[in-house]
Amino acid sequence: MRKDLMPILVLATAAVALPVLTSNAFHIHVAVMVAINMVLVTGLSIVARTGRLSMGHSAFAAIGAYSTVLLITKQGMPWLAAAAVGLGLSMVVAFLLGRVIVRLRGVYFVLVTFAFAEFVRLLLLEWPEVTGGASGIAGIPPVSVFGFAVGDLVQWYVLVAAVAVALTFVVHQFFTTPEGVSFLAADANPDLAEATGIPVARVQLAAFVIGATITAFGGILYGGYLGFLSPESFNVHMAIAMVTMLVVGGVRSSWGPVLGAIILTPLPEFLRGSLHYQHLLYGVVLVVILVFLPRGISSIASVDVRRRFIEVFERRSRDA
Repeated sequence: MRKDLMPILVLATAAVALPVLTSNAFHIHVAVMVAINMVLVTGLSIVARTGRLSMGHSAFAAIGAYSTVLLITKQGMPWLAAAAVGLGLSMVVAFLLGRVIVRLRGVYFVLVTFAFAEFVRLLLLEWPEVTGGASGIAGIPPVSVFGFAVGDLVQWYVLVAAVAVALTFVVHQFFTTPEGVSFLAADANPDLAEATGIPVARVQLAAFVIGATITAFGGILYGGYLGFLSPESFNVHMAIAMVTMLVVGGVRSSWGPVLGAIILTPLPEFLRGSLHYQHLLYGVVLVVILVFLPRGISSIASVDVRRRFIEVFERRSRDA
């Protein structure tokens, strides 16, 4: 077996072992949220690996979730058909937005995507006749796949874990293909990539559309699992959480979304006992990770942590 596929095998083995090792409903719920976050952040990572950081992917999660649920509750469409339409709508919106912003650079791209996310949230909030406004949409029917209803917590875990593992494998394999390498080249040196015949703007647009569609799929899973949607489910905190998971896990690695979701999704729950210090401890953990592993946890195998520790404190001593 190829060495680069070993982490996939480990991830799949851990996913299979979890429901065997524990029947605690809370633990399985957290595992479901970890898997959904993997999907959400994987979509963001596709864009990031072409050299762009989007703060607007929470909007695509909202578009996918709301369009799917509205088609189910108001038009009576089956889940799969509604999800396909929701993904298609997200893809079209991403293409139209991407055509406009793909040539923006640096902070301008970040700001426009952030503004788009806020626009979508406010649209959902101020259109109560359709979206339910601040009250949201409750009583979402159980997800049904080919006549099989996914209602039980373990069934949900099996579904989302299978999706997360399969998606991680597909994305990892994609970045070993010539098309995937062109994505990486657009990040590494866009001018050189353009000179060698890679249409950087087109590549970044394709990444934006693919990433938005994957994140929209994560939004559909999110809405289906919780059974409730609200505009505040897709606010700026969701966008920041997705970016934080990606950065902590590793922006330039296929395992970044996996590691970021595994570590940061349950972390607030583990710190819940320290109510007064929860945010402080959360921040300390993030700072420690980013100081000693600036390329994310996925780079730990290539980083001498002891040497990095010495370098950091020597630099602090010189600055003092």
